[in-house]
Amino acid sequence: MRRILIVTILIVIAGTAVWYFGFRPKTNPDGSATTSGFKSFFPLGGAGGNNNTDGQISDTTPVDTGEPTNPPSSLFKQLSVSPISGYSTFALTKTITIPPATPKEKPTTQTITDYFVRYVARQNGFVYEIKNDESPLQISNTFVPAVYEAYFADNNNTAILRFLRDDARTIGTYTVPIPPENPDGTRTQNSGIFLPDGITSFAVSPDSKEVARLTQEQTLGVITTESTAEKNTKELLRTPLKELLISWPQTSTLFVQTKAAGIVPGFLYKVDRTERRLRRVVGDVAGLTASVSPSGVFVFYSESTKDGFTAKILNTKTGITKNTGLSILPEKCVWLKNEDLVCAGNSAVESGTYPDVWYAGLVSFSDQLFHIYTSVNTFDVINKGDERGFDMVNLQTDEDRNLLFFVDKKTGLLWQFSLL
Repeated sequence: MRRILIVTILIVIAGTAVWYFGFRPKTNPDGSATTSGFKSFFPLGGAGGNNNTDGQISDTTPVDTGEPTNPPSSLFKQLSVSPISGYSTFALTKTITIPPATPKEKPTTQTITDYFVRYVARQNGFVYEIKNDESPLQISNTFVPAVYEAYFADNNNTAILRFLRDDARTIGTYTVPIPPENPDGTRTQNSGIFLPDGITSFAVSPDSKEVARLTQEQTLGVITTESTAEKNTKELLRTPLKELLISWPQTSTLFVQTKAAGIVPGFLYKVDRTERRLRRVVGDVAGLTASVSPSGVFVFYSESTKDGFTAKILNTKTGITKNTGLSILPEKCVWLKNEDLVCAGNSAVESGTYPDVWYAGLVSFSDQLFHIYTSVNTFDVINKGDERGFDMVNLQTDEDRNLLFFVDKKTGLLWQFSLL
């Protein structure tokens, strides 16, 4: 009995210490909350978060704290201090009028381009913004715990958060309107909406105005398109194939592929929005996982082999498929404006059943970076790898500034790489 009492006391002391040093609100000597590099600009008591959501969503959790530290000589720059569930990069150009220095002179105009990175913190679902390489700024105030996936739509003004319900099986999807800045620099959070539960696959249109979603109805998979406000819902397809992944590289055309497994033949289909039927693009490929170029001309896909996998390029106009000789998964690539690719991967990998072992986290990569010239099937090595051994996914580029962005699969952190 005495031993149990002692253990109980120790547990209480340890729990109090964890709360005190790790979870209690940190304050400055004047009583204000510290942010340690992150800033939050919301009107006091007016965040307007959605609280009527069965305890799933609120606006009461503290913001992430801390700021990345980066060696000045490194080509890699850490952008987030905690794991993220999705991000977007974009630029906004505006013209400003400069008053004349003297009454006799005429006003002049100047064009300014601002560069943004917006990401969703996995822990709390808050949206953060990095403007012109400044410190991250919290710009939404709706708390969603454990966000597994996040997308941006409506010209990056809506965040779409995907999470598990309390039963740990039902997939929930919630849209968060990103509040614009008020004249005083604050932001007022408006409530979002829930999309139907059980969406198993999700994609955003190229113009970011619509979303496509796959749900299951009895023995069929149903693909629909709609706005993020759940308006203009249109059924695109009903198919016996229920385990599909959706991609949307062209406004008029979606692509769906069967979920990849190394010992199972995979298929990639094209779905024209007016025709509304499946047309086979690639098929009977073991472990197929694919990425389609913005024009639809090229398909970059991987095929499982006895000991690993290999990457291939299909030209849909000529019907010619070429082997790149690289072990690269399409999930680790991004298309450039000229439809070349920047990819993370290697020329060889350790033996295993791919992509299964990588999906399951049984194998991780220490990536190099490649520029693949799709039209001639050649490549250059951009970077031979970093000592931190990044396993890169969700690649995006800012071609104007020669920057590559990626998430390290091992840590969930967002990074930036200078391509120059």
